[in-house]
Amino acid sequence: MRRNRRSCLAVLLAWVSLSSIPVHGADLVDRILVRVNSRVVTQSQYDARLEAAMKDTPGTLSEAQRTEAKKAVMQELIHEALLEDRARDLDLFTTEAEIDDQIAKLKEQNKVKSDEEFAQALAAANLTVDKLRDQLRRSMTVQRVVGREVHNKVDLSDDALRVVYEREKEAWRVPEQIHLAEILISGGDSPASWALAERRAAEAQEKIKGGMKFDTAVGLYSDGATRGRGGDLGLIAKGDLAAEIEAVAFSMAVGTVSDPIKTSHGFHIVKVTDKKPVSYKPFAEVKAELLKREQDTQFQKKLAEYLEKLQREAIIRVVFDPTGGQLKFS
Repeated sequence: MRRNRRSCLAVLLAWVSLSSIPVHGADLVDRILVRVNSRVVTQSQYDARLEAAMKDTPGTLSEAQRTEAKKAVMQELIHEALLEDRARDLDLFTTEAEIDDQIAKLKEQNKVKSDEEFAQALAAANLTVDKLRDQLRRSMTVQRVVGREVHNKVDLSDDALRVVYEREKEAWRVPEQIHLAEILISGGDSPASWALAERRAAEAQEKIKGGMKFDTAVGLYSDGATRGRGGDLGLIAKGDLAAEIEAVAFSMAVGTVSDPIKTSHGFHIVKVTDKKPVSYKPFAEVKAELLKREQDTQFQKKLAEYLEKLQREAIIRVVFDPTGGQLKFS
């Protein structure tokens, strides 16, 4: 189930742990659900995360969707346990001074002026300073693992981006374009006005064939919106013109003038002043867009691969499955 499009990174690295949400019946002994190497996932952690996930999900879920949500929540908690366990293996940790610095930034960002005010704000979120410090310690340590083990393996060099650019080059395709000028003689709203428009179009064509400059003919005959700029329509790509004009214009050579072309607006005489063949946006122009996209896609792919590897190599034992038998670990 798509859980409000929450990315794997957002779930794993959120600085406020959703496990801080109070659980009904918290006076009971906290049941261990899953053992993950040296760590455990408890009932209270699972219940709190599931409650938050349900709040994030609009509408009423079917039984199948709810089962999928339970499975996704448990998988998130197992991933977090794997990353925390890996931090221990790598001897990565967060110092008290770093936590102090992060708390100071939180206070500054939220314009909190005193420790008392900060404690009150935390209490409103069912947190204490000690709980916040513990959550920051865990999340910042997990970030260190991800930074070392995943971020460092994401290749965003120019060479790597060029490979992506070449592989997807058709996405940067610029279609053939032609530069047109036109004379438009409107058809009007009666058969007589259309007949007059056709005669004037034929006359304009004869004048041009006789040596009259196209822009001069525009001034004498055209009543279109482009008359004031010599009939210039600018660069036109396929699909930008009426089909009747396009069928003729894209087959013309540069410098040639068409016969009158009838459309629903009237009669058009077009001149091709330039042609630009099919081309591709240069790498330098699309590099920033590629970089932004690859930062997201490569990281998510590498993170998923890394978590899969950790899970494959871990000792995971399900003590109690709250998902209805959905947890399977070999």
